[in-house]
Amino acid sequence: MGTIQIDGSTPKLTIGNATAEDALILFDGNAQDFYIALDDSADDLLIGKGSTVGTTPAIAIDENLKVNIPVTTASTSASTGSLTTGGGAGIGADLYVGDDVYLITDSAVLGFGADKDTLLTHTDGTGLTLNSTNKLCFNDASQFVQGSSNAILALGATDEIDLTATAVDLNGTLDVSGTSQFNAAVTLAGTTPSLTIGDAGAEDTKIVFDGNAQDFHIGLDDSSDDLVIGLGSTLGTTTHMAFDETGAVTKPLQPAFLVNRNGTALSTSGGTDIVWTNERFDQNADMGSTSFTAPVTGRYWLCCSVLHPITDGDTNHSLELHISNVNIYSTINSLASFTDANVAYFSRQISAFVDMDASDTAKAHCNLSDQDLSGNVGYTWFTGYLVC
Repeated sequence: MGTIQIDGSTPKLTIGNATAEDALILFDGNAQDFYIALDDSADDLLIGKGSTVGTTPAIAIDENLKVNIPVTTASTSASTGSLTTGGGAGIGADLYVGDDVYLITDSAVLGFGADKDTLLTHTDGTGLTLNSTNKLCFNDASQFVQGSSNAILALGATDEIDLTATAVDLNGTLDVSGTSQFNAAVTLAGTTPSLTIGDAGAEDTKIVFDGNAQDFHIGLDDSSDDLVIGLGSTLGTTTHMAFDETGAVTKPLQPAFLVNRNGTALSTSGGTDIVWTNERFDQNADMGSTSFTAPVTGRYWLCCSVLHPITDGDTNHSLELHISNVNIYSTINSLASFTDANVAYFSRQISAFVDMDASDTAKAHCNLSDQDLSGNVGYTWFTGYLVC
């Protein structure tokens, strides 16, 4: 038989007579057959492979005009069974689309998985919503965007989350539990900006200045309840300045010393540098047996007191501060002002506020003519400290 042509104003070809049976059009090919048919048992219009209705369907259209692409044995990547959403049919095998796809119904849903555990829903006028706490993953499950609760959006990554933009605007509080690094300036703006370090816990809190050769810190030493400025990154080990709760300021390493003698008299005839045998304190270890060495360039206050006798015939009594760049004198060259030339105990002091360069030295020098310097520790001493 050749070509069949149906003419007329409303031509129609009817296959079947409303009985309970399959009706089909068969395309009898050389190597492969296909069919278009009514599967009467399912009440679906099918397009499929072969000559038997329902054996290898490719597309099924049900009475609600929902389209289903059933799972086929040739599809190894598709899940088993058909997926239905809202009473409609779904896709069980691979679907390839060469151009745009539009879901033109408000609140349309894309479902994933045999049990529809993951749904992507059109939220009219807003966008797309991923259901429950499901994640949108990248590369693997360790990199994701997730609505972890109804109030929290979670970003996860194995190593790093990289935000690249001219500016990142954060509105709200920021809670960082790990170490933070800023590679540019940080500005606290606003009408009443503040930076709080610590959360009232029993722990040291600090700011560390990480230098090339030397580190410094400013922090709260919780064990002593002092605000300290010091060397290094550990609080309490090398404190340069401490402020306590009363407002008192201490400088534990500020150059300062007080030395005296051990009670033995010292012969000073012809002039001699006083040798100090007792050290009350030497806060920065700058004082030797005879001389103080300035550790840094600055201005120092120095004071010396000695006790010695005066007898008839003494011609010169001199107490001096010998400093690398200047000498300071306190001298008596005449005893005429003394009504009694024999004085058993005469106390002399000398003090000066002097400039010293780093490594300059300061010594107490005494020339008592023919008298010895008393070793009384309460009257013969040498003290000083760095002022500024």
